[in-house]
Amino acid sequence: MSKTNSDIVREYLEEVFNRKHFENAFDYCNQDCVLHNSAYVGVGFVPDDSSGEKVIVKEIIPNSPATGKLRVNDEIVQVRDAGNDWKTFKELKSGTWGQGILDSELTIIVKRDGQVLDIPLIRGRIEAYDLKLTSVIDSWKHYTLTYVPESNIEIKVIFENEDLVAYYAVDTATNLEYHHSAVWDECGIYRLKNGKIIEMWGAENSFSQMKQFGYQILEPPQKP
Repeated sequence: MSKTNSDIVREYLEEVFNRKHFENAFDYCNQDCVLHNSAYVGVGFVPDDSSGEKVIVKEIIPNSPATGKLRVNDEIVQVRDAGNDWKTFKELKSGTWGQGILDSELTIIVKRDGQVLDIPLIRGRIEAYDLKLTSVIDSWKHYTLTYVPESNIEIKVIFENEDLVAYYAVDTATNLEYHHSAVWDECGIYRLKNGKIIEMWGAENSFSQMKQFGYQILEPPQKP
């Protein structure tokens, strides 16, 4: 009996994310598989901290505040805004400094071609954008194996309609850096063609996950 699209998605999540066999991702996904990312407010670039020593700009999201100001391979060495100053690798790699209040100002200090540059930016709305799975799979692997190697995705509900598969799952993980455990939920929609995943949409409760890992969420000051 041939595998259904739901079977393929189940196997993909089990093999790649639960068993941590990231090298097998393209046994289930097309090489041109596209990730459709959600809109948010921020700066608009994809960071790479896999060196364990520095944060590098890996990709610029088109039509974002970073477009035309940051460049691929810029090294982020410091970030300042009205209330905070991020300097260390540990502070910078979290990336939480990038997101914030719409139209709020920040300055990103980068190393570029042997120079240190101050780049002022204004956080803006990043429209939904697309990335190739090939551009992020190594980052997923690095984060998972370094910080949450025992993470697990448990599918609770899954169904398909023609070329689409949707699922609801509960995720669990213990962060080795902060030594806290978390449980949160996620939903995903995958499109398949000829037995391979060609598109992905997803949303997960990162707010709950971060609070359980120990991030502090503070009440904002009221506008006068």
